[in-house]
Amino acid sequence: MFNLAEILTLLIGCLLALVFIDGIRRAVRIRRSKLKVDLIDTSIQSSLDFEEEWQGYEEQEHKEVSSDEKLDEELDISHVVSLNIIHLNDEEQVFSESSISQALVFYNFRFEEKGFFTILDSDNSPTFSIINGKKPGIFSDNNTSNDIALVLDPSDLSNQMEAFELFVEVSQSLQETFQCRLLDEDRNLMTKQMIEHMKYEFHEHRRQFLASAG
Repeated sequence: MFNLAEILTLLIGCLLALVFIDGIRRAVRIRRSKLKVDLIDTSIQSSLDFEEEWQGYEEQEHKEVSSDEKLDEELDISHVVSLNIIHLNDEEQVFSESSISQALVFYNFRFEEKGFFTILDSDNSPTFSIINGKKPGIFSDNNTSNDIALVLDPSDLSNQMEAFELFVEVSQSLQETFQCRLLDEDRNLMTKQMIEHMKYEFHEHRRQFLASAG
C-alpha cells in the first residue's frame, strides 16, 4: 500500500503533467492562429500592392497618351494660324498706357491686367490686341515705348471681316494721331498698296479655311 506522502507525490505529478500538456496544446493553437493571420495579411498585402501597381501603370499610361496627343496637336498643321501684325514706330517714346488710351477714346477697348490693350467689336467681343513692341511686350508703371504692335489672330474670331476692318482702321487712326510710321510684321514701311495686299491675303486665307472646313 502507498503511504500518504507517496499518494500526494503521485497526485502532484499528475497535475504537473496535465498542466504541461495543456501548455503545449495552447502553444500549438496560438502558433496555428498566428500562422493563419500571417498568411491572410500577406495575401491582402500582395493584393494591395498589385492594385497600387496597376493604378500607377494606368496613370502613367494616361500621362503618356496625353503627352502623345498634345504632341500631335502641336505638330498638326491645321492648328497653325496666320497672325496679322502691324507695327507703329516713332523716334520718340510717345506710346504709353495713358497716351494710347486717349488715342482710342472713340473705340471700344479695355486695358488688361497683364499690361496690354484689347480692342472689342460691336458685340463687345475681343478682336485684336495692342502690345508694347519692346520686351516684355506690356505696359506697366507708366513706362513708355517708341514701338507698339497690333496683333490679330483670326482663328478665335466670330466675325473675322469686321475684326480685320477694325484692325486696319485703328492702326491708321493711331498713325494719324501720333504722326508715326506704319510698318508691317517685318518692320518694312507700309504703303496703301501693301495694306490692300494684306486685305487680299486675309480674304484668301479666310476663303481657303472655309473651303477646307466645308
